[in-house]
Amino acid sequence: MSASLKNEKRVALVTGSGKGVGAGIVKVLCKNGIRCCINCNSNPQMAEKTLAAIEAEGGEAFIFQADVTNEEQLGNMVRAIIEKWGRLDILVNNAAMQPNKFIDEYDLPTLQRIWDINIGGYVKAVQHCLPHLRKSPMARIVNISSIHGKRPTNFDAGYAMTKGAIRQFTRELSLELFPDNIPVNTIDLGGCVIEFKTGNPRMAFNSPIDTRSPNMKGGNRQVFPEEVGELVWYLCTEKADAITGAGIRIDRGLVLT
Repeated sequence: MSASLKNEKRVALVTGSGKGVGAGIVKVLCKNGIRCCINCNSNPQMAEKTLAAIEAEGGEAFIFQADVTNEEQLGNMVRAIIEKWGRLDILVNNAAMQPNKFIDEYDLPTLQRIWDINIGGYVKAVQHCLPHLRKSPMARIVNISSIHGKRPTNFDAGYAMTKGAIRQFTRELSLELFPDNIPVNTIDLGGCVIEFKTGNPRMAFNSPIDTRSPNMKGGNRQVFPEEVGELVWYLCTEKADAITGAGIRIDRGLVLT
């Protein structure tokens, strides 16, 4: 790759990045010179705070409010990125819904909604971004999943199913996009320190005692959003060219206990 292409600022779309894990990701990417679209849906005020923090550090970003399940809104967001910066190099699929419900509390509309967001939103974002990613000299797709897709608990089977599906979606997509030289990877995230979960679902931070591992010690803190951002950033560098179709866990060893 030529030096000019290496030094040219790339552009990223991070879905669900107004707050929480997504905000940590865009902050780290912008700190490293990536220009970012901050996507939010229900919390534009939090997105404004994220943008202010990025700009205070000299980063470049803008906010676009869009529901990733809405084809028109998603398409408008991608077009806005191209109109503003003329390119798109990185897609981080992060927007998600976690109802934290036991199986007998689920209804079909809720189950359909989380699949529309957690899987449908990822698929649609890839479809809208792919024509532009294929033009990039160093494109990347990173899908944020969860240890819920690997380690069973006794609550929120609906959410866990979507996270398991993301892992397989990543594997399939990495093979399909291999000829385009677009690495696709998943990050399996454990408990993360965030402001709040959208909708403030029950068990948002304190799950029932019988869902916790008895081996976890109280001093084993949760993951910070910026730590996830650092991993995403690494996967977006040339050093990670050989990594594709992988699932990388960041959970402070939670699934091992």
